[in-house]
This record gives sequence, C-alpha cells and structure tokens, in this order.
Amino acid sequence: MDLKNELSFIKKIIIIDNKENITDAESMDYFIDSCLPSSDPLYRFDVVDVDIDNHPAFIMSSSGTAGLPKGVMLTHRNVLVTISNIYEIGLIPKEKGSSKFMILPFFHAYGLFTTLTDIYHLRRIVFFKKFEENLFLRSIEKYRITMLTLVPPIMVLLAKSPLVDKYDLSSVKYINCAAASLSRETEEILKRRLKVNFIRQVYGLTEVNLVLGIPLGAEKSGSVGKVVSYMSCKIRDPKSGKSLGPNQIGELCFKGATVMKSYYGNQEATRKAFTSDGWFLTGDLAYYDEEEFFFIVGRLKDLIKYKGFQVSPQELEAILLRNPKIKDVAVVGLPDEESGELPLAFVVKNSDVDLTEDEIKDFLADKVSYHKKLRGGVRFIQEIPKSASGKILKGKLSELLNK
Repeated sequence: MDLKNELSFIKKIIIIDNKENITDAESMDYFIDSCLPSSDPLYRFDVVDVDIDNHPAFIMSSSGTAGLPKGVMLTHRNVLVTISNIYEIGLIPKEKGSSKFMILPFFHAYGLFTTLTDIYHLRRIVFFKKFEENLFLRSIEKYRITMLTLVPPIMVLLAKSPLVDKYDLSSVKYINCAAASLSRETEEILKRRLKVNFIRQVYGLTEVNLVLGIPLGAEKSGSVGKVVSYMSCKIRDPKSGKSLGPNQIGELCFKGATVMKSYYGNQEATRKAFTSDGWFLTGDLAYYDEEEFFFIVGRLKDLIKYKGFQVSPQELEAILLRNPKIKDVAVVGLPDEESGELPLAFVVKNSDVDLTEDEIKDFLADKVSYHKKLRGGVRFIQEIPKSASGKILKGKLSELLNK
C-alpha cells in the first residue's frame, strides 16, 4: 500500500523506533541527517565510558575566603548524587508552572548544581548577570516568581530595604538560602514581611556539595536541616578528635558519595582536609539537636580569642543586624598583645541615618556576655567585601585593620 497516496494530506511519515527507511516512511536518523546535512547532530554524540567514582566531571574553585582558592575535583558520582539530592529535598520548584529566580554564579557549586537540576526537570529559570535591587524586585513581580534561591546578603536586603514594600512579591512561596549562614532573626523578619511560611537554609561546600537540607514540610527555624541521602555526618571535637553528641558544638565532618576526590595538584592540602579514617574536615562549627537537625555556629578559624574566651563573630553579627540603622556588618578579631584579640565590627549603616560608634557598642553590650563586647571598636565602611557566593572575605577585612 502506498501510504502517501492513501493519506495525501500527510507530507512525511517518520518512524521513530527504526534505524532504516521503510518504503515511503523515513527513519528518525535519516530525517535528522537530511535536515542537518552539514553538521554532526548532538543526538549522535557517544558518551565516553568512564569510571564515575574516580573520573573528574568538574574541577571547581573553592571559595578562597581564608587564602588562595584550590581546585576541587568532583567526580561524575559526586554530580549525579548531588543532583538527585537537590530534587529529593525540593530545592527546585515541583509544581507545574512554577518558576525560580537565580542570581548565583554558575561557576559556584550552589548555582551550578541547582541550575543543572532545574534544566533536567524542565523548570523555568529567570536569572541576571548582575544584581540590581529594583530589577530584582521588579522581576519577581513581573514573572510571578514562586521560588527564590539566594545568599544571606540578599536575604538581609529583603528584610531591611524599604523598596520591598513598593512591589508585589505575593507569588513567592519558598525561599532557599545557602553559601553562608543566615541568622534566625533575619529569617523570622522575612517570614513576616513576605508572608512566606517556608524559608530553608541548606548547607554545603564545594568540596562536599549539598549535604544538609530541610525537606519540604519539615521546617525548623535557624536550622540547615538533616543529613541528605548517601551521606554520613558527625560533630568532632577539634582538639581531641572525639565524636560529640547532641547540643555539643564541634567541627562538622562528612563521609559519603558527594565528597570530592581531591584538590587538583595539591596532595598536601588534600591530606590535611581529611582525618586518618577518611572524614572530610569542613572547618565549620555546628551542633545537632535531639531530632538530628543541624545548626551552624561559625567558622573554626574565624573564632576570636579574647583572654582565653572564644567569641563567635557570627553571633555578634546576627545581633547587630537587628539594629534598624545597620545595613550590613562583619566582626573580626583585632590583634592585641595583652588580650590576644579584641572583637571589632565593620559596619555599613543605612543611608541618611545618624549612627555613632558608642551607639553600636551600647546596643550590643547589654545583649552579650562580658567578653563579647566590642572592645576593638567600630569602623564604618561603604561595603562589606564578599565573594560571589555571598561569603564575607575576612582576609580582606584583616588587611583593612592595618590601614
């Protein structure tokens, strides 16, 4: 039977599950070849057979907040498990017609892997090359964004900026925050201001990818969540190496399918990054509660040592950000021969407000212990130096101490 004569309104018949033409019907291969005669179609690309547990898929740059960045070698297994976990805990919108705003750099693990997961699941992403406050807020309103994937500096902006009230942000249902820790106070302010019930902090490093997150429907304010699938986590005493129990602060350590292979060309740094029994040392201080929810306290190397007392910069920063006159803040240790280090605050104040050093010191003094007061003083600056992922560059601030 001549199919074309019988069905004259059909211009072409294509068989999608056969490699050869059959009478007047064309195979899919022949059809694509005839449409693209001068190029090699992507569908003909043969995937290289590699050892997914050892072959690097990406070499990504570490954040470099405390020194020079290192090349982090992530295997194909690392990538596959990370994308699976991102979808499992709901870091991309699952509702039909949902859309997400993205301003994270694609060279950063947080931005890269959430974007790859969105693309794989055919979700709409709205993103910009550079952050601009009015454009950011206008785009949420225009495109009816349902999910925001942000970093703490933008979360603080949303909590404090008067521009937020000029836009309709009612479409936002979920907010994800990562790359640095977010204070419980800022989280609560945003929930009330944007009328969002679910704000999730998640935790990861370039070296381990996403490892802690809160699944949808399991919210706990201030927490970065529970351990994701295929991973093991423990809290370790930095001095003794002993594993700690609930509500005891120590260093976060991980083992599992998303931990990097090594640092590229740097065996010494790789060796120092792991314990003798294979646990990756994050350098982050944290604890977990009786329900196994984890809470980030600060960076081990960032702790300020005042007369033998340990002071967490993150704790002081969270308190200072409650002050409506303070737009942004970072706390570091000022070297002192007698005391070791003195807590010092770099402050960015809101425009058109009067704010003095004594006001800031007094604001903090009655909210903290004796050894946590700002004995190093206050320095006003125009902007807190941060990485592309929103982490405070403490090294840059330390350089300012000598000026």
